[in-house]
Amino acid sequence: MTELFHRLQRVAPTGVSVLLTGESGTGKELVAETIHSLSAGREEPFVAVNCGAIPATLVEAELFGYERGSFTGAVRSQAGYFERAGRGTLFLDEAGEMPPEMQVKLLRALESRRFYRVGGERDIPLQARVIAATNRPLSDALAENRFRADLLYRLAVFHLHIPPLRRRGEDVYLLAQCFLDRLNEAEDSNKGFSVDSMRYLQEHSWPGNVRELYNTVQRAFILADDDVDLRGASEYGADIAEPSVAADCAVTFRQGMSLSAVERVVIEETLRRCSGNKTRTAAVLGISVKTLYNKLNEYRALA
Repeated sequence: MTELFHRLQRVAPTGVSVLLTGESGTGKELVAETIHSLSAGREEPFVAVNCGAIPATLVEAELFGYERGSFTGAVRSQAGYFERAGRGTLFLDEAGEMPPEMQVKLLRALESRRFYRVGGERDIPLQARVIAATNRPLSDALAENRFRADLLYRLAVFHLHIPPLRRRGEDVYLLAQCFLDRLNEAEDSNKGFSVDSMRYLQEHSWPGNVRELYNTVQRAFILADDDVDLRGASEYGADIAEPSVAADCAVTFRQGMSLSAVERVVIEETLRRCSGNKTRTAAVLGISVKTLYNKLNEYRALA
């Protein structure tokens, strides 16, 4: 983490594109906000967009904006995320979920530093700094031709990897105490961790990382009178500690099936084996719940 902080301070003032990688819940958006706060454009907007939460048909309009009448429902002109960021920072979360056709247009915009609104004829200068993040290895997407190598090089001029909480040693104690101190201050209380809680901090693997830790501390704080019991509060949270499915997890594919068809079979079969639990399904697949919902909505539209 000390090395991460050092690199972060070095890259923040430069204005180059940064790629953040790390598991879900490690704090990638917080790192992006920190880079923005240390940059020359710190007084400009910080605009965050979840690429996995935007339907494929709307990604271009959301990022670049659109002119009135450019498509059905465009009753007025609308600035996109790039324009709204101005000279500040545009944070592209879950960049690996971006549709291939949109990757081409984003690459062109990054290379030329100019773009057009959908239905527009005036080119607009791209002034924002771009920070992208992903919780899945883009090497797999590159191998499967789901992500462009040239776009990856554009986004990853500088790469920062955020380690999972289980590899950060005693940070888990410091973070937990920090969260508890904030809650005590907000509620004007003086609660402390129980002995079992300190053991639980070390024993638990924290698959949801810092986000899971904060949620667990917050739940335990709500339930506690004086001693905050993290172990007892764990049963009230999402069960993602062991994202597994039934033992017989083989799936058969027909020869010649497209990658999109294979993906659909895997998603739907995993959802079935997880008894329809979308949170657990997303954890098993290594994607966000929002991305899972978008995929399922696409399948329903094609049905």
